[in-house]
Amino acid sequence: MSIPKEPRQQMINMMYLVLTALLAMNVSKEVLDAFGLVREGLANTNVAIDGKNQLIYKQFESSLKDDAVKAQFFYDKAQEAKQYSQELYDYIDGLKETLITEGGGYKEEGVPSSGLKKLDDIYVGTRIMVAEDAKDGKGYELQQKILEYRDKFLDIVDATDEYTEMPGTNRSGFEKTLTLNAIPPEPKRGAKQKSWEAENFDQRPLIAALTILEKFQNDVKSAESSTIDFLIKNIGATDFKVDKLAAKVIAPSSYLSQGKEYTADIFVAASSSTQQPDVFIGKLDLDKIPEEGGELLVYNSNDENDIPIVGDYETLDVKGGEGKMVRTASGVGEKEYEGVIRVKQPKGGYDFYPFKAKYEVAPPSGFAVSADKMNVLYIGVPNPITISVSGAKDSEVYASISSGSLSRASGIGKYTATVNSPGTTNVNVTATINEERKNLGSMEFRVKRIPDPVPTLGGKLRGGKIQKGTLKAQSGIVPLLENFDFEARFNVISFEMVYSTKGEVFKAEGKGPLLTQTMKGYIDRAKPKDFVFLDEIKVKGPDGVPRRLNAIVFEVI
Repeated sequence: MSIPKEPRQQMINMMYLVLTALLAMNVSKEVLDAFGLVREGLANTNVAIDGKNQLIYKQFESSLKDDAVKAQFFYDKAQEAKQYSQELYDYIDGLKETLITEGGGYKEEGVPSSGLKKLDDIYVGTRIMVAEDAKDGKGYELQQKILEYRDKFLDIVDATDEYTEMPGTNRSGFEKTLTLNAIPPEPKRGAKQKSWEAENFDQRPLIAALTILEKFQNDVKSAESSTIDFLIKNIGATDFKVDKLAAKVIAPSSYLSQGKEYTADIFVAASSSTQQPDVFIGKLDLDKIPEEGGELLVYNSNDENDIPIVGDYETLDVKGGEGKMVRTASGVGEKEYEGVIRVKQPKGGYDFYPFKAKYEVAPPSGFAVSADKMNVLYIGVPNPITISVSGAKDSEVYASISSGSLSRASGIGKYTATVNSPGTTNVNVTATINEERKNLGSMEFRVKRIPDPVPTLGGKLRGGKIQKGTLKAQSGIVPLLENFDFEARFNVISFEMVYSTKGEVFKAEGKGPLLTQTMKGYIDRAKPKDFVFLDEIKVKGPDGVPRRLNAIVFEVI
């Protein structure tokens, strides 16, 4: 049994237990009068609990005004608890009125303060609340309602699981504090098991029966109070807790030319000293990260490794809740980078906050060489490069490359580099400064092959379940080069189709990208649950090196 927290409530409950025990001793009228005092005390306690509950409901209304998104769910559940409490309370009130009426009413008709006519009537409670067939009595009905509404209060707590810090544990903890219950006590050794209604109302004086009902009303109000107290405390329970504030300045650019305006956002940033985030730098996966009105939104995942970044990424060191990024500037001009910050949520799962930033690299007093796309040169495509030398005319700047070829392009300081083999290459720069030819040094670049393209059927289909009509409408294989800054085209050399139907396998080979007549015939024959494989796809890109791509698999539906 749960023990109430308030001293007044503890005292009244103790008196109730003592007086109930004294009934068995057929004690005097003074004991019956004492029951009246306990009943009055319980009624006053109910009023006090009601007052406390009203204050909590006002807190809900205030929370709803401050943050409707967080508070609405808990407010609605509190209203459910209020309704359940009122329904059961009113039902018990009805039982009390029935007992009073059947027991002869008050000494002065319609005046409760005048006292009951028959305080000691032991038959009225038995007649109404206890029946030979238990299910016919009002006591049994009361027991079922108490158990029903107890479950309703517990269901409210269950419904909060996803909004609280320890889902799955709320009910068991709350159940221990819930006084509203109607389970028969264990019988004494050798005694016959009594029904719950007989234990409470059989041969009880009228005043005792009314006191017992008042006590159940008290349990109802206490259950309402415990429920709404639990709800109000859990508004915002799963918010990320911050305990550290710091002033931050973020400027769009940290490099300015004379005469330009400097702008910056200055604000107070909040963080947690007990939970360090993880910071990753890499190309954002825009297929995963939601966007609204041009703004990137938070990506949520239950998997900490589901990082919304395409390809390789860099993990930064984090100190004091801040990721520390260090870069050696290479290449003149504006540089951009992007990534995500991973934060573990109190209720489980992870939030990934995307970001983008940029900085400006100025040329040193000597020279600067930068690849216009990135600090990488790709085999098979023209790579634009910008070379600038402080103190030298563009016409007096000379450049060469250690592996490949370098030629001037249209525009001041513009060059085009072509490379042939993976690894590294150096761009060497000399210039005439003050009528003297000087060797200014070299800049190293990485050399890579163009990434493999993604094989598709018709430029869109990448495999999976497909309707036969959609499959028939396609003409051939289209390799797509995704997330690549250069214009580069891959041509299909050959491929193979494998058609599988009911255990039989048919093959056909094709040269070039288009489906052959034989392949189209297989597609015409395809039925639901048949498979079509496009495999052994060989392509050739600008670098002239044949490549084999992954297979595309379709299931006809």
